[in-house]
Amino acid sequence: MNRMKRRSGVTFLELMVSLPTATILIGAMAMCITIAMRAKSQDDSLFRTTYDLAAAASQIASDLESATAHVTSSATHIEFVVPDRDGDGLPEQMRYEWGGATGDDAHRMLWTYNNQPNSVLFEDVGAFSIQTNSTSVSAPVANHLISATAILKSIDALEGGEFREHVINANDTIGQYFIPDVSGVGKKWDLGSIRIMARAADTELNGVLKVRIMRSNFSKVPIAPILAEVDIAESRLGSTYQWLDIPIAPISWQTQGTPLCITLSYGGGTGDVARVQFLQGGTDMPTSANLITSNNGGISWAVTSGVAGMRFYAYGFYDDYAGQRTFLTSVDLRLQSLLNATRKIETSVRLNAAPELP
Repeated sequence: MNRMKRRSGVTFLELMVSLPTATILIGAMAMCITIAMRAKSQDDSLFRTTYDLAAAASQIASDLESATAHVTSSATHIEFVVPDRDGDGLPEQMRYEWGGATGDDAHRMLWTYNNQPNSVLFEDVGAFSIQTNSTSVSAPVANHLISATAILKSIDALEGGEFREHVINANDTIGQYFIPDVSGVGKKWDLGSIRIMARAADTELNGVLKVRIMRSNFSKVPIAPILAEVDIAESRLGSTYQWLDIPIAPISWQTQGTPLCITLSYGGGTGDVARVQFLQGGTDMPTSANLITSNNGGISWAVTSGVAGMRFYAYGFYDDYAGQRTFLTSVDLRLQSLLNATRKIETSVRLNAAPELP
């Protein structure tokens, strides 16, 4: 009979001896699993933070790339204008702003679309900074050389303003009263060109837009004589709003403080001949600049109280002027996570339209 027999199972003594070791091993394994899960949770959190920062930066950069006008900016906010996005034919005004380190919106990245309430783009922003970069072009004028150089007056995009449009036809007319910003005793100035924001009124494209430069008086309405007149065929206007540059034939030198009116009226064709954009409200509306309108073909005019203005630039020149025109070319952005300071996004955005700064 074979004395060697295979053992099966363990004795009670062996079990008692191995139990503490097994407990230690199980505890160690549980600790390893816990550490691994925590590490994974932290990795997921860091990944999510980085992803959200990148998404926020991407949205801001994408909007900035298409900016057509600069409204206002600082180290922690930027407000600008982009082309129409909701199909109403008018541009949109956007604002991105960091809520700072204290207050109700602390550490929030806020986004404002037109005049709607703020939206929270990202919750946990530890730091946010903006730097605008621009380029300047010299614009010297000497010996009464006629050249569209200095900005004599302009209204473009203003903080808190709302874009609206005015239709031009045989009855409805729009205009802009302004006094050029020319400083210095004895300065004289002249107008070289104007720029307006306009588009075609319909698909027929058979209208004519009449642009006039006229004198004005204390009533801020146009008066005779007509200093310059240009007819713009509706077919020259695009189907969407675009800047239209209009050279003005030289007029006699004007003295400092002389007011002018730009009027845009019906010049021929059927129905509406153009649509012109203006700004309603907004802070820092230029002084000595008022929107004027007429509903009887320019026989009589209504003057706003200074809270509305046509989007326009008046370029010109004046004695001994040597200045610069400045264009916004790029914006540097920096976003940093509040939860982990090592997580940050830094990028530079090129503004394709390079909007001019007043």
